[in-house]
Amino acid sequence: MASDVLESVRELLPVIRERASRTESERAIPEETVAALVEAGFFGMFRPTRYGGSESDPVDYFTAVRWLASACPSTGWVASLLGITPWHVTLLEPQMCADVWGADENVLVSSSYAPTGRLVAADGGYRLSGAWRSAPGAQHCEWIVLGTLMIGSTGDPVDYTAAVVPRSDYVLKDGWNVVGLQGAGGKDVHVRDAFVPSHRIFGAAGRRRFAKFQRGPDAPALYRVPFASIHSTALVAPLLGAAEGAYHYHLARMRRRSELSHGGRKWSGDEFAPVAVARGSGEIDASILQLERDLRELMEHALGNERIPIELRLRARRDQVRSAERAVEAVDLLLKAAGGHGVQTGNPIQRAWRDVHTGAAHVVNDVDQGMSLYGRWAYGLGVDDSLILV
Repeated sequence: MASDVLESVRELLPVIRERASRTESERAIPEETVAALVEAGFFGMFRPTRYGGSESDPVDYFTAVRWLASACPSTGWVASLLGITPWHVTLLEPQMCADVWGADENVLVSSSYAPTGRLVAADGGYRLSGAWRSAPGAQHCEWIVLGTLMIGSTGDPVDYTAAVVPRSDYVLKDGWNVVGLQGAGGKDVHVRDAFVPSHRIFGAAGRRRFAKFQRGPDAPALYRVPFASIHSTALVAPLLGAAEGAYHYHLARMRRRSELSHGGRKWSGDEFAPVAVARGSGEIDASILQLERDLRELMEHALGNERIPIELRLRARRDQVRSAERAVEAVDLLLKAAGGHGVQTGNPIQRAWRDVHTGAAHVVNDVDQGMSLYGRWAYGLGVDDSLILV
């Protein structure tokens, strides 16, 4: 089934590439693009099979994300984040999945994990209020996962958690004014005193529940891979795809120029551009190889019902942030190699440059934080388990 989805995604790439300028100017993914991805089965790759999903291998999923981002980075960014949210929702009690997909298996779920809400206990559940920034693709979704602080009886925070909220309980406002990923169309989210049943809550109690419901020995292997590994990869795969797409565009253009002017037999410029292209494309390849190796090892342990080693969890985080750094380095090299052509308005190279730099600014792509975790462990020092064990 995953191969069918990948082939369907591949067939969509030309039209998504044609829509890239429109997506950026309209500051949102076109409805027809979202509908086509739903039809292709992309958004079902991490959805449970009992709700029409395919529970696909993460390598296949992130391959599709890279392809989409190579055609339109904003589309790849939104698709990546909307596509992984079903994985998170599935970790809650079965009733949560029934709430979201019981009436329509193709319902989409957005997210904003910054803990800017306040969750207070109430009869039968909790009351939630707060405001969140930049929820990707939220206008296409009927539910959203919102990060929040759980407030105790003294009025102080007692846990970081997340709540799953239906469209009827939140208001979307435009607030996406950024230099890159302009077509991602992130929305600000406002919730005022909404009731959230207990089965729609993550956090301390939620962790105990999903260990029982989804992460036991009979759970599908996909849902035993750490959330930290899945979520962080979702924020770097689009950057690598964007860089790949820019390189493909540049190389195709330069080959045409070479054939027209020299018959493809010689290079008349200095050696910076060829060397820069070799270095940049090598950085992209290295990142893809590392990320896929880590994902395969994570799945091997999950399939074997084995405890995932701390070294692998930390290595996956190390390789993820390094991949974000490499994507930036690669597009920087390409922009310089492309010269004046690369910075022309509407050129895929300058768009990828802006998009990659913007995506790399996400807190999850903080290189020093991710590298420090691995380095501290390698030195035999302590690490904050909460950053990698979820």
